[in-house]
Amino acid sequence: MSRTLSHSARPDPISAVVSAVVTTGTLVVAFGLLALDVESFWLAFVVGFGVVLPAAVGLVEYDWSDDRQSTADRDSEAETALATLRQRYARGELSEVEFERRLEQLLETAAVSARHADRTEHRADEKRGEAPTGVSDQ
Repeated sequence: MSRTLSHSARPDPISAVVSAVVTTGTLVVAFGLLALDVESFWLAFVVGFGVVLPAAVGLVEYDWSDDRQSTADRDSEAETALATLRQRYARGELSEVEFERRLEQLLETAAVSARHADRTEHRADEKRGEAPTGVSDQ
């Protein structure tokens, strides 16, 4: 059984930044405690790498996965609505005029959703520090 990833295999830049910050903080605290001759300095490694790092990266990934999932859900809903509309027309439940009117409404709704998704994705890209989708560096 094949499994698909909900997002690309490339990690988000924000995840890399969070990981680097937590790693640096953990090392500074742990070696600072060692320099101060604290016997239980090693607990900083356990807490930093075992609790704080996974929690921080998990929160960041969870936050960004909501944006990706909602875009995929909208695309799936539009495809399902279009398939249902085509089936109803093929069965003769809709006249040609009614089919075209509903198809136009569906496409308008999809266009509005796509524009909204593009704006949302643009804002998410800016949050992550990436170039917006469709914009190239020339």
